[in-house]
Amino acid sequence: MPTTPPEDWYEVAFGDLYNVIYAHRSVEAAAPEALFAAQVLDLKPGERVLDLCCGNGRHLVHLSRITRHATGLDYSRALLQRARRALGDRARLVRADMRAVPFTHEFHAVTNFFTSFGYFQNDSENMQVIAETARALKPGGRVFIDYVNPTFVRDTLEAHTARNAGEYEIEECRWIDEEAKRINKSTRISRNGTLVQELGESVRLYDQQELLSLLAQAGFAADYCYGNYTGVPISADEPRMIFKATKCR
Repeated sequence: MPTTPPEDWYEVAFGDLYNVIYAHRSVEAAAPEALFAAQVLDLKPGERVLDLCCGNGRHLVHLSRITRHATGLDYSRALLQRARRALGDRARLVRADMRAVPFTHEFHAVTNFFTSFGYFQNDSENMQVIAETARALKPGGRVFIDYVNPTFVRDTLEAHTARNAGEYEIEECRWIDEEAKRINKSTRISRNGTLVQELGESVRLYDQQELLSLLAQAGFAADYCYGNYTGVPISADEPRMIFKATKCR
């Protein structure tokens, strides 16, 4: 088994090669996801929306077409630079740690796409992310969280894959640490047979009730839970757990 990713894996995982590994996660592919989130959130022109962990801005491109008050927050300088090129001046971009969101009661809605939650080893730090999200929202604000479905992952996990992405060869190993309740991935990126970089990822596998409990502790009431971007309910056969919740206090 590959080496378990370091606790601070996110410090290096979102560099320039992230867009090579996840090239299929494009601006075009993000369009139906962003539009579904906007519909679920009933996002209106003129409302303020924060895309938490916006990455290269692929969802924010579409959200910024709905409201002129769109903000993206991410920790990765490399991804924020790409977001700026994609967005121009259509959105505000902020570099910050999601455990310390630099806004208070500013937004009507917050989005969080592509399992950008559960990064931290300590559950209290992951809870802090939910609490910071609540603090950033106005009273009655709404949050949209797109998270992996642990049951589906356990049933469908591919332990090893290899593929090409342009001039790069990408080898990925995945495994679940049931004791820690985390899914781990080790990625080796090579070019012409020479190793360029090895990266790790590790995400806490919260089940549906655990996430609902975290939301409730932060003062949210869950309105809807979906299993994918067509709006079907969460089930063992669906890959996602998508939550829409409203800030009650």
